[in-house]
Amino acid sequence: MSQKANQEMIKLLGDIEMFQGLDEADRGEISGLVKEQHYDAGKEIFQEGDPGGELFIIGDGSVEVHKLRSHGTGRIVIARFERGGVIGEMSLIDGMPRSATVVATRPTKMLMISEEALDELTVNNPQLAIKLFKGMARLISLRLRNTSGWFADVF
Repeated sequence: MSQKANQEMIKLLGDIEMFQGLDEADRGEISGLVKEQHYDAGKEIFQEGDPGGELFIIGDGSVEVHKLRSHGTGRIVIARFERGGVIGEMSLIDGMPRSATVVATRPTKMLMISEEALDELTVNNPQLAIKLFKGMARLISLRLRNTSGWFADVF
């Protein structure tokens, strides 16, 4: 990765809620864990039920999150994310299969952090790993609060 691309990634990470507790040096170390992946519009990034183990950050583009309906009549879009959106954090933490399908809605660059990279960070820099896990916990907590609010409006 070029120095300019790395600086852009460090800036992007700084704009994402999950990485707000990290200084520039920490974000620089996290950027070293990231692998870029590119998806064409309409391409599935992962399917509901697939094994997990990676967290994805949208570097550019957009995605929709689809969930199978409980009564088996297709899928429904439950969320849309653009640049800076984070997906896949749940399976990275709990090791469970993917809870939804994610599809690129236009050409999309994803920044992927694997479970293996996170394990390596935990060994090599446990303080930074703790900060990153706190950021993931904050993200999951915010999403749960939003879902609780949505359910309160529905029922």
